[in-house]
Parts: sequence; structure tokens; C-alpha cells
Amino acid sequence: MGFNPRTLHRSMFGQLALITVLFVGFGVYFFTIRPLLSVEPSGVADPLARTATRASDVLSRFAFAEREKPGSGDDLSQDPVLREIEAHNPNFRYFVRVNGQNYRRGEGTPFFISLAFDRLERQNLSAAYDGLCLNTARDEVGGPGKSFLAYADCGGQRSYYEYAGIEHPTTTAAASSAQLYGKFIWSYGGLFLFTVGAAFVVFAVILLINMLRIRRVAAMARDLDPDALPGLFPERGLPLEVTPLVSALNQMIVSVDEAQRRQRFFLSAAAHEMRTPLTVLRTRLEILDEGPLKDKLVSDVRRLTDLANKLLTLMTIGEAEDAMRDTDLVTVTGRVVGERETVARKRGLDLRFEREVTSYRIRADPGLVETAIGNVIDNALSFSAEGQVVTVRLDKAGWVRVRDQGPGIPADQVKALFEPFTRISTRGRSGFGLGLAIVKSVIDRHKGAVEVSAPPGGGAEVALRFSPLQTEGDF
Repeated sequence: MGFNPRTLHRSMFGQLALITVLFVGFGVYFFTIRPLLSVEPSGVADPLARTATRASDVLSRFAFAEREKPGSGDDLSQDPVLREIEAHNPNFRYFVRVNGQNYRRGEGTPFFISLAFDRLERQNLSAAYDGLCLNTARDEVGGPGKSFLAYADCGGQRSYYEYAGIEHPTTTAAASSAQLYGKFIWSYGGLFLFTVGAAFVVFAVILLINMLRIRRVAAMARDLDPDALPGLFPERGLPLEVTPLVSALNQMIVSVDEAQRRQRFFLSAAAHEMRTPLTVLRTRLEILDEGPLKDKLVSDVRRLTDLANKLLTLMTIGEAEDAMRDTDLVTVTGRVVGERETVARKRGLDLRFEREVTSYRIRADPGLVETAIGNVIDNALSFSAEGQVVTVRLDKAGWVRVRDQGPGIPADQVKALFEPFTRISTRGRSGFGLGLAIVKSVIDRHKGAVEVSAPPGGGAEVALRFSPLQTEGDF
């Protein structure tokens, strides 16, 4: 059974999945999105702010190291963080001044001068007032992009750094922000998602186990043969929700089996009881004077007797298990064709038997196989006109193909062709419509196959398939 998203809501597994998705969405909102909207996690910012923070960390460390010990700071021009920022921001510049030494990159007037920090430095206030420390920091000093400055003067030691022109985040900063957001989300919603996932797995396993049990019952129902009803479906081990349905199916099987037994008994008894009075009636008709009326009455009695015999055959198919034995399909088919050659010649028809194998062994009831093949040939002869050919061919695959040159079978009647009392009125042909129904029952009894087709050139072909005892290569 294929997957169809449009019918997902009708599946128990689909309903479970939909409920889980809704529950997860509800939980993600309340345990993750809502906290994110109300609380800014420490260290989490947009990538551009992370880039600016990284620049501040490098310049601050350098200024502190140089203030404590001149020459101890790293070479800013080779710092990997600043080089990465420079690669993404062509307008990036920085200016660092420690104890009268300047370190800079980029063009333009430093904020140190434009904001008069140079004049503040010349006043040397921390030296004039013992114990005085001056510290200031200012964000978004001026464009382009993000900018920052920090000034410190304590005990005569001064340091200053600034940067500007950070307009684009670095790749490292973007990845770091994403990781921090991921950790924050997982810290809020991880336990919830794990609980929901574990519950879904447990529910899915339980559901799948029950679905397998239901599918086992469905497979038994699918293989159910109406003509040979098996025992009742097992009710133990099934979910309580499904047990009433299986119980109802078992009750239906009992009712159908009982109805079939009554029907078979009635038809068998009726057909059997018809044969005796029909035989008596035919005997009495035989003593009448010859004439058209006598011939008509004898023909009618013969047809009724044929109907009774066919009904008995149809009712008794499959009842005798010990009748199945090793049978040569070539011999059986040849015998059936031989018995009908005289009838075919009297009607001006050419009945031919062609075979691709000299022997084809099957396990079958030879009497039923003869009946099935004979009925198909009889139908072909009755549909054929004088001078036409009826061909019976047995191929290597075990198909007995009977082909005629008659008017063919309408496509809309093929499906109902093997139903009892289905008749195709052609060329004034008469019958009760039981011949092909018997053929279908015989084929089902032997687990074979039957096909009807319209071959090129007109007419019809009915093919019967019987499974071999041996592989085809043994013939």
C-alpha cells in the first residue's frame, strides 16, 4: 500500500505524527521562542556586534600589555582577528596610544584628536592629583559602521584605543553567535524535545506492533476463499479497539459458511432430484411417434438434463480431495479434443490440436480438467460458423489456449463471463451460462489461471493455466 499524504489523517500512525508535531510546535514556542523573546542570553548578539566585541578584546589586551610593560604587546598588524576583520571590512581602522606611543591602521583623523583626548592627556591630571584615575568608554562614536573608544589614565600611566569602520561581520563571529544561540535553545528546550521524542518512539513501537497484528488478520481476510472458508480469525493478541471488528468478521464468516452450505445442499438436492423425472420423461417421449414435436420435446429434456448435470458438477467441485493426482495434461487435452472431433465435423468445423510439448505433468483431478477444457472447446464450437477453424494449443508454460474465429466476446462482458448463468446471445446460440462458471471453479480448485483475449484476426481466445509438477526445463 502506497503512501498518500492526502489520507494521512485517516492513518493511526499519521494521526500520532500530526499530534506529535503540534505538541512539539507548542512546546518549542513556550520553552524556546518565548524565552528568547523575553530574555537575551549572555554572550549572544548579532554577528556584527560579536565582530566589534572581538576587535575591542584584541585592542584592549594590547593596550593593557603595553601600559604594564612596554614592548610586551603582540604585533597588531599580524593579529589573526584584526586581519579577518580587515578582510571583511575595507574601511576598518584602529588607533592605539599607550604612554605616548601610537599604533594605527587606516586613514582618517582619530577620535583621539577630534574629541580632544590629546588635550586631556597634556593636562596630566592623574599626576597632578595623587590617587586620581580617569576612565571613559564610548560606543558608536561615529561612522562608518560600528565604532568604539576607551581612555584610561591612572597614576600617570595612560592608554587609549579606538576603532571604526566595522560594517560586515566575520565568518567566525557569525558561527560563534549561531553556536551560542543553539546552546541557549537546547538549554531551554532540549529536555522537552527529548521527552517528546522518546514518548513518540515508544508510542510508535506500540502502534507498529499492533499494526502488524492487524495486517496479519487483513492478509488472512485477503486470502479468504468464499468457496472454502477457513477457521475463524484469531482474536487473542489484538488491541481491544480492534477485537470487536475481528469478532464481527468471525460472525460473518460463520453466517456466510452456513448460507453457502444451505445453498449447496439445495442446489445439489434440486439437481439430483431433477434427473430421475427427466429420465422418465425422456423414456416416455421416446415411445411417441416420430415428428417435429417429439424432436423438440426430446431436445428440451436433453437440455434440462444437461443443466442438472452441470449444476451437480458445479456444486461438487472441490469436495473430493483424494481425486488430485499426477496427471499428464497432454493426454487429457488430446482425449478431450478427440471426443469432440466428430461433433466438429458434423458442423462443418475444423478442430485442430497443437502442442509444444510431448508431456506436461500436473497435480490435478483429471475428470475436472477434462470438464473445464471440454466446456471451453464446446463454447468455441458453438460460436463458430461452418468452414471455420477452432485451434486448441498446449504451450510449454502449461497454457491450454482455445481459439475460434467467431464474432468474439464484447469487452464489457468479459468480466462477468465466468459468473453462473451469464450468457452471450450470438448466432441464435442457446445455453444456461454454466459452462464457463464451471471452468472458473475448476481453475480456482487447481490454483491456476484463466484469461480471455481478442487475438488479431478476430474471434476469441480462452486460455487455461495449470501449474506443472516439475520445472519447464524437464520437459
